[in-house]
Amino acid sequence: MTLTETCIAVTIMVTSAAIATPSLLRARETYELQSAARMVESRLQSARIHAVTRNRDCRLNITSPSSYVVECQGTSWETVETVSVPRGITVTASARPEFHERGNVAPTATITVWNGQGRSLRVIVNVNGRVRIQ
Repeated sequence: MTLTETCIAVTIMVTSAAIATPSLLRARETYELQSAARMVESRLQSARIHAVTRNRDCRLNITSPSSYVVECQGTSWETVETVSVPRGITVTASARPEFHERGNVAPTATITVWNGQGRSLRVIVNVNGRVRIQ
């Protein structure tokens, strides 16, 4: 292979990489947002399981835009797990969903997970304790 052919091949590869980079970055941002929403969903399911198995109320409490805790009630609210969200992700909630010993929840809540570009996913908890991502 000559020097000219090698230069043409390298130029084609660099151009291809330059074209693909923006879509790869958008895909990465989407996956990070979905991962953070699934993490909130799994912690809500964990709080529900703790409530049913321990016969006491458990809840997910947003402590800051970048962290939240799963708490169960004994004599006071005891922290079961503390979670920090990934860098660039923030979390807000419409209420503090509290699971009861039968697995139902009151109040119902919507937890919104945001990324730095303003895109969001909502994790919804209904009165029956069903958790879903929308």
